[in-house]
Amino acid sequence: MSQPLISIDVVALRYSRSTKQVEVALVRRQFEPSAGRLALPGVLLVSGELLDDAVHRALRDKAGVMREYVRAIGDVGVFDTPGRDPRGPTLSVTKYVILGDKFEVGEGVTMVPLADAVGLPFDHDVIIRRGARIVHDKLWVDRGATESLLGHEFKTSDAADTQDALAAAADPQAPKTNRTNLARDLKRIRWLAEPRTGPAAGEGRPSKVWSFID
Repeated sequence: MSQPLISIDVVALRYSRSTKQVEVALVRRQFEPSAGRLALPGVLLVSGELLDDAVHRALRDKAGVMREYVRAIGDVGVFDTPGRDPRGPTLSVTKYVILGDKFEVGEGVTMVPLADAVGLPFDHDVIIRRGARIVHDKLWVDRGATESLLGHEFKTSDAADTQDALAAAADPQAPKTNRTNLARDLKRIRWLAEPRTGPAAGEGRPSKVWSFID
């Protein structure tokens, strides 16, 4: 029996303030199987290569994303379901990446809202759902992941939109965030400063702007 190949697949996420969505980076496959379809960026691990180096190589070579745009990297898991790849046995070691807000979309990558990242080849739907769950569970617990996703300053609405997008990707039946309760919870987080009042959005109430304590 042949040894399974080891691939590194990357769930690269960012929060877009313009769309109010958490988006995932997808690339169009050049070769079979599933040539022409959108999928997660990934590469085969080469001998002696560190996992995080393979992550950066996948982002650079497949999506045109340079190392300086990566704000956080973490583990999603290993996927080894038989038949997941029609070419033969493979193990997929998967990582999540959070892209900084200065990231600009290039020709090699398509940023897709998590809600629309379905029907992908292999088991990439499952990988994205698990990655979304892991990042969701890090919100307000892991400062590095939270600040990487939301930026140094954010509104309560940004926090709620981010939380809702990740929760819905992990579980479509997840309830929406109660924004009043969320604002109360944010006040208890030791690494967030007391919020300041931002400008009102249209006819609405002025927004609260939160920031991370330096």
